[in-house]
Amino acid sequence: MTSSLTKQEGLFVSAIHAAQIDEPLPRATWALYLLCAVVTVAVTWSALAKVDEITRSDGRIVPDGREQVIASLDAGILRELKVREGQEVQAGEELAYLDPTRVEAQQAEGQVKVQALKAAAARLTAEANGRASIQWPAGVDTKSRYAQVESESFDARKRLLDESIAAINRSLGMISKEQKLAQDMAARGLMSDVEVMRLNRQVNEIQQQRAERASRYRQEASQELVRVQSELAQLDEQMVVRQDALTRTVLKSPVHGVVKTVKISTTGGIVASGAPILEIAPIGPKVLVEARIKPKDIGFVRLGQTAEVKLAGYDFNTYGGLEGKVTYMSPDAVTEGDKTGEGYYRVIVTSERNNLKYKGGGLPVIPGMTSVVEIKTGERSVLSYLLRPMMKSREALSER
Repeated sequence: MTSSLTKQEGLFVSAIHAAQIDEPLPRATWALYLLCAVVTVAVTWSALAKVDEITRSDGRIVPDGREQVIASLDAGILRELKVREGQEVQAGEELAYLDPTRVEAQQAEGQVKVQALKAAAARLTAEANGRASIQWPAGVDTKSRYAQVESESFDARKRLLDESIAAINRSLGMISKEQKLAQDMAARGLMSDVEVMRLNRQVNEIQQQRAERASRYRQEASQELVRVQSELAQLDEQMVVRQDALTRTVLKSPVHGVVKTVKISTTGGIVASGAPILEIAPIGPKVLVEARIKPKDIGFVRLGQTAEVKLAGYDFNTYGGLEGKVTYMSPDAVTEGDKTGEGYYRVIVTSERNNLKYKGGGLPVIPGMTSVVEIKTGERSVLSYLLRPMMKSREALSER
């Protein structure tokens, strides 16, 4: 844009002034216009653009459930410890072995008694039922010493019974002959009926003796069988207890978790009954992160707010973090363990993932890991952040 002067006007201005009037607008003017446009766009963008408000706190991974204390119900001696502190273990994995020598000896002694009682029960059952031979049940070794002893006892007792019955039968045969002869003589009038009645009574008594002898044999066997079966039942219960004690000499993890503490690690050390040996921090399908929020920040934290957990052990730029939600807030400030004395609010952030995805695999997240927890508490415009120092200065100027 130029400005032209008439001849008359040129007479009244100097040559320098005329050159300035005819000169185009300077570049500074265009730069000023551009700067104003940029400032306008920037202010508009900062007023419309939103950024997240974050409450940041240190955090720690805590177990998803109560810590499991591994102890032995019975006192014993530690034979071997198979894990160490910080080691991840699976549910059912063997952790430690106690010396089973004493329990195994009791178990072996009990098994011997069981075999002996079962063999005796088989012999007594055959005697009580009047069998000619023993029917051995399953679980009894017929070639064992106990089976052989009971077989010999059965044969000897049966032989005595047979001999006793045979003697009674011989006596019965002789009396029966006398009875028949007396009956014939009485029929001819050669013997009184009183004598016949006496002989008849003797025959009945001998027959009764024979029946009683066989009955007593079976009854004695039945009574002894009841006693043996009762003892066997008690022993079976003891064997279950001993087998359970033998099983408990192998200590296993009840949950998937991490060995938090090892209380006893000395091989050959005495383990008291009920004394803790290990502590397992469980690892569940979810990850719980405990954050300590300062009292000045707790007013913005709400249940259900999203949070991002950045684990100290894994570089966030490489491995990323865990996304979670606030699932618990303590109702009051906690001062325990706080060196500042102002206290803190205990907040739990729950993540549905228990590992970090990396190169097709998973990086474990275990209890005890430290982290930084960033809780999204709201949104603000960029302009409000830029004006924040000015607002604080204004507040300072208004103070008395």
